[in-house]
Amino acid sequence: MNRKISLGLCLSLVIITVAATFAVTMVFSKQIYNRIISNISQRSQSYSNVEEINRIISNNFYGDLSAFNSNLSASLGEGYVNGLQDKNSYYMTASEYMDYNRRLNGEITGVGIETLYDYAAGELVVTYVYEGSSAESEGIRAGDVITAVDDVAVNRSNYDALAAFFTGSRLDSVRIEYMRDDVTKVAQPISNFSIPTVTGRNVNGVGYVRISSFGKNTAAELKSVLEDYKKSGLTAVIIDLRNNREGTIKYAANALDVIISNINGSIAIARHSNGKEDVFTAENSNFTQFAYAVLINGGTSGPAELFACDMRDILQCVLIGTTTAGVGTMQEVFTLDDGGAIMLTTALIIPRAGENAVYDGVGIAPDANGEITLPVEDANISLLDEADDNQLNAAVNLLTEQMN
Repeated sequence: MNRKISLGLCLSLVIITVAATFAVTMVFSKQIYNRIISNISQRSQSYSNVEEINRIISNNFYGDLSAFNSNLSASLGEGYVNGLQDKNSYYMTASEYMDYNRRLNGEITGVGIETLYDYAAGELVVTYVYEGSSAESEGIRAGDVITAVDDVAVNRSNYDALAAFFTGSRLDSVRIEYMRDDVTKVAQPISNFSIPTVTGRNVNGVGYVRISSFGKNTAAELKSVLEDYKKSGLTAVIIDLRNNREGTIKYAANALDVIISNINGSIAIARHSNGKEDVFTAENSNFTQFAYAVLINGGTSGPAELFACDMRDILQCVLIGTTTAGVGTMQEVFTLDDGGAIMLTTALIIPRAGENAVYDGVGIAPDANGEITLPVEDANISLLDEADDNQLNAAVNLLTEQMN
């Protein structure tokens, strides 16, 4: 049955609705107003401080101000991000971002060597020569001491700048003078070798895999090395994540997917501050038949820590070395209009084992007989002879015992 209401009652309901809507709107408006005023006040103070600093510098600085304007934008960007006091968030100039992107996408070319400056001996030492590189064909070997680059003598103050010549534009060449057994030699390799993130070799019947970072090509490179080990009949593999600091969680998860079989649930969750979660899964493994050990140290950071943690928790592989850096967060890149970028921490990483296995701020401890230290600092691992690498030898011995 239809019922009619009086005109007076209808008007009353309209008035009540309008009043209620107005009240709610006023509450939200007041909150927004207070927030805006607070920000305006803070921003006004910041702008005032910058203007005051600029006035003082312009009127009093004794020096060259010609590069001031070009440097100011980068300095402000760097200072703004540094204000977060998060060591994993940082500002990149356009050139720094371009270099970062090239490394991440596997676009770095070079003559095919890795070097490290031995401060104790005062020497720039070749620590690794990539198989198939121009440096290898020119006869350069690990252990050679580089004395000059393009006729400039190497010393403690310039070695870093000179080592930069070993990577660069494709087909550029560099003249390298080096010593081996007190004999001076000269080579002129070409920068035509694509530097991989994954390398491998056979160590006393055990497959050894070094992953230097987690980039776009890491999963494919890892798969290729493991396929070779599988064909050659190896049954145990060491994965070296020591001093692996760069890459993304996504690419680390892709590399895990190469090894770990299809499992229920996630291999990692990235939880953002707003509650949103990015879920990473494993689906395509072909290599669970290997026995694994993973080498870690204080330079194992971020994506490499997730890889090590999940290898332990899912495949029960042993972690050997020292406690990792404790960067259990995810970083993302946000590009800027000037070509620069901001690397920003955006989420907490929750590994396969769940909340109790979160390692941010504490790191991941090794499993086998506690920490195994080395006779050199972490940064100098590549200067070690294989016989002196206690961590590597412990992993070889452990896996050899399992195979027997």
